[in-house]
Amino acid sequence: MSGESVFSALRFRNFRNLWLGSLASYAGQWIQQATIAWLAYDMTGSSSLLGAIMGIRAIPMFLCAPLAGVAADRYDRRSLLLLSQLISATTALVFGIVLATGNAQVWHLFLFVVVSGVGAVMDRPVRLTIIFDLLPRETVMQAVALNMLAFSITRVGGPAVAGFLIGWVGAAGNFFLQAAAYAIAMATALLITFPAVAPRQRRASAYSELVAGLQYAWADRNARVLLAMGVLPFIFLVPIFSGLLPVYAKDVYHAGPEVLGLLLTSVGAGGVAGGWLAARCMRFPRQGLVQAYAVFAMCAALVMLAVAPGVTLACAALAAAGVGEMVHFTSSQATLQMSVPEAMRGRMASLQQLCPGFISIGVLFAGLLADFMGVQLLTGLVAAVTAVLTALLLTRGGLSAVRLR
Repeated sequence: MSGESVFSALRFRNFRNLWLGSLASYAGQWIQQATIAWLAYDMTGSSSLLGAIMGIRAIPMFLCAPLAGVAADRYDRRSLLLLSQLISATTALVFGIVLATGNAQVWHLFLFVVVSGVGAVMDRPVRLTIIFDLLPRETVMQAVALNMLAFSITRVGGPAVAGFLIGWVGAAGNFFLQAAAYAIAMATALLITFPAVAPRQRRASAYSELVAGLQYAWADRNARVLLAMGVLPFIFLVPIFSGLLPVYAKDVYHAGPEVLGLLLTSVGAGGVAGGWLAARCMRFPRQGLVQAYAVFAMCAALVMLAVAPGVTLACAALAAAGVGEMVHFTSSQATLQMSVPEAMRGRMASLQQLCPGFISIGVLFAGLLADFMGVQLLTGLVAAVTAVLTALLLTRGGLSAVRLR
């Protein structure tokens, strides 16, 4: 594994098609998220409704992710991948038509976010598990890192492109272009040649398989500690730079939306660099240590943010946090997938997709605490708490023993 190039997985035609489809699909998702946020505030003028519309996406994430994992383990993955993109493309197309005809109402926004969320939740565990169908084992780690790199690139460019598109083609045209992006993802999926596999045995019901997956996640020590380590930063650290940066821009640096844009872009740029670094880190067998060090780096970066006297140092701190976040999440996804039986991969991938859902919970409590103690003190406090909990998982929870299998 140590001799593999970061981009070695791209020499396989099937994975190239999957990766190009991932770029298109992730771009559609990030452009969609930024467009919906702008449209929600433009239509309602209410910050509360904006928060409700953006927050309701957690419902399909928590309700549908475990079921999507069961489906990925039971049914044909190409069909599921195509279905997820069809849902996303159709939803974007229909909503674009509703906007273009001037019939859009606020309840349409809520409905769109929920239905499109179902498509996104179905897509992610299937897309991750397909990597293991297409590539030899020694290349899988680089492929997972490249998949996350695609996610990071589109996270940086997607919102900026969305703003340009709204001014150029309008919100309705923006949704038509999103539908086209999902159609491209469908086309690339059709170009993939899947290896022949024996028909999956389906003696148990879907409910029984869901329960079996949850039981495995609890009983297997590696799965348990990797999932715990996976959710930890999303509860404590990510909510700081996902939800509270407007507080830093306005109240700490006494600036406007331009500085907020710089802070957000710094996180995304760090994520792109982190995607490349994550692929390099895949060569180390002790991935438990890689994840711990990545989280420690995030904690140190947030302490730097808490004491940063100006925007320049804050941007550097947030870029470092973005690097740590991407290294941690990439390693967590790849290591868990490499550690579990093939029959469990879809269900374990779906449980990992729940981790970002905890950001909404974290932001809620972080916002309340920031009003009470100030955002800078809160940032330092959550960094310290996360570092302590990570050290406990490392020394007592078995994280240090997690290796690639």
